[in-house]
Amino acid sequence: MVEMSGLVSHEKFLCRLTISSLNLLRVIAEQEGCSIEELNAGRVCDWFLKDKLKREQNLDSAVLQWDESNFQL
Repeated sequence: MVEMSGLVSHEKFLCRLTISSLNLLRVIAEQEGCSIEELNAGRVCDWFLKDKLKREQNLDSAVLQWDESNFQL
């Protein structure tokens, strides 16, 4: 759908990012037992910490599957 939208490349990127974020927010809300509307910055940060702990304990149990050694800031 994004490719057929007629958006320019940077708009397509932002559109994909927004859709991806929405999909992740749905997962977070489901796992936290609340609606997306009930999520706030604190709940999202808490979820990321929980998911990080899952990843450290067992890579397959985490939602986000990435190797932090690949990221450099």
